[in-house]
Amino acid sequence: MRWVLLVATALLPLQWFVVGGGLRLHVVVIMLLGLVLAAAVSPRDVRRVFAVARPFILANAVIVVVWLATSLYHGLGIRPVLQQAVFLLSFVTLSAGVFAVFSRDLDRTARTLRWAGAASAVVLLLALSYSMLVNGVNPARVFARTIASGDPEVLQRELFKSAFVGFGFDASVVRGNIRHEVFGALLMAMGLAGVCAHLRPPAPGWQRGLFRGSLVLGAVLLLLSMSRSVMIAAAVWPLLLQVRHLMAGRISRNLPLILAAAVALVSGLVILGVAQVVWVRFTQDTSSYEKRDELISRAFANLSDSAFAGGVETASASSHNFIIDTWLRAGVVAAAAAALVVLFVAWRFGSLTMRLAREPVWVVPMTALLALPLVRFVTAGGGLVPPVSWVTIAFVTGLVAYDRSTTETSEEPLPVVGSAAR
Repeated sequence: MRWVLLVATALLPLQWFVVGGGLRLHVVVIMLLGLVLAAAVSPRDVRRVFAVARPFILANAVIVVVWLATSLYHGLGIRPVLQQAVFLLSFVTLSAGVFAVFSRDLDRTARTLRWAGAASAVVLLLALSYSMLVNGVNPARVFARTIASGDPEVLQRELFKSAFVGFGFDASVVRGNIRHEVFGALLMAMGLAGVCAHLRPPAPGWQRGLFRGSLVLGAVLLLLSMSRSVMIAAAVWPLLLQVRHLMAGRISRNLPLILAAAVALVSGLVILGVAQVVWVRFTQDTSSYEKRDELISRAFANLSDSAFAGGVETASASSHNFIIDTWLRAGVVAAAAAALVVLFVAWRFGSLTMRLAREPVWVVPMTALLALPLVRFVTAGGGLVPPVSWVTIAFVTGLVAYDRSTTETSEEPLPVVGSAAR
């Protein structure tokens, strides 16, 4: 199963490719992954997952049932409902599969999946290069224009939007915003790799160098995505690492190296002109903020007529907020369940953060993974739990179940070696 998980995480960023039935490639990968793991996990594995994530699973089940009922009542299409139901089932089997593979063969699983970030970054880079070649996009010229103008929209429009055309999307419907989930999938793979590299560190020499190089490559790609949501989520990992040291009352031995690397990185970004583009993206490129304010105001106006039973088609009137859009679509009961979903993920993130000083270091990237779905709950268009967020929460759920199983059976620390020691 570990190789299935590695291949799946490597393919998840390829979201601008549409395959049979009009489904995007990453959706097909998640569905197939769910089917494969459903045949491989045991009832015991599923029970472990329910013990860890019962509120999350039940709340999403309520959303699906109520949304289906209101869609039928209002005569709306049920394909989005069925897709979310499939994601929920895939979430259960994926969580159970992660628990099973880590519990039964930790050593080989961690040694394999520590390369998830590298595989995802290389596959994404190759796919983007191919797409740009097919569509005649010159990345060097686009980067030069972006830096010269200081406008991040040039990169979004002339590189990503142009590169995504022709693989199932035509120029009239393709959007550069696909990149949020594309690079979110890369971030998820990097976080998983971080977990496994702490559990089973790469050997000194070329393996460690290759692993660190893959993290640098991934970080560069995340930065060039100009996705604010992904960059914010990515910043949580190093932040939590320092929080862990402060909570434990000690300073990281690698702090001087970290500070030197940070200074070098920032200096390089300033010299190349990338820092200015990132600064503009966060401080001056406010069009999306203003658009979301407008969409939320329109959503609350729609709620005046549909607060109880929903019935609003959010595909064209999304507030980019999971709770509000669920309310619009399926009414107040589903909105309450959606709020429980968000609160559960936030509680899990908070509870893990509060225990970081007492946990092995591999728990840091695992906790940081939850930052991605938390950010996407309030930024994703369509008001659905995005596919990558389903997978991210599933990985964390499976790892938490594994953590609990080891502490239940032994008072010894979790099996870690080398730099993974507490």
